[in-house]
Amino acid sequence: MTEQGEIETRPESDEDWATLRNHAITLREASNLLVIEGRAVVHGNANTSSHESELQADAIQALIAAQWPEFIARAHALHDAANLAIEAIDAKNVERLEEVGGIIEHSCEGCHSQFWYPGDKVPTH
Repeated sequence: MTEQGEIETRPESDEDWATLRNHAITLREASNLLVIEGRAVVHGNANTSSHESELQADAIQALIAAQWPEFIARAHALHDAANLAIEAIDAKNVERLEEVGGIIEHSCEGCHSQFWYPGDKVPTH
């Protein structure tokens, strides 16, 4: 989004597709890191909150520990969504990649709303 409105870009070259594939592989590998039991949410005294609805790292860590099976399921959903993205990228299918982007967004938001900002109220229109 810019001041002039929405600008849509699409992969056109082999290099564009390769870059997207590398990003999707990175996302898939990040989901593997999430399932390492005992792995810290953040290192040191990093701040995880930019809004009052977001939890600090120790509270996030406690929620993950208390709801470990649900956290694992969410990480696996992200892994599966990243695999779908890789398949769409390999097929150079922009429409499918856009659809899978929604699946990835849903996966991320579901986990964040459960473990990072569980008390956040979504505004109604």
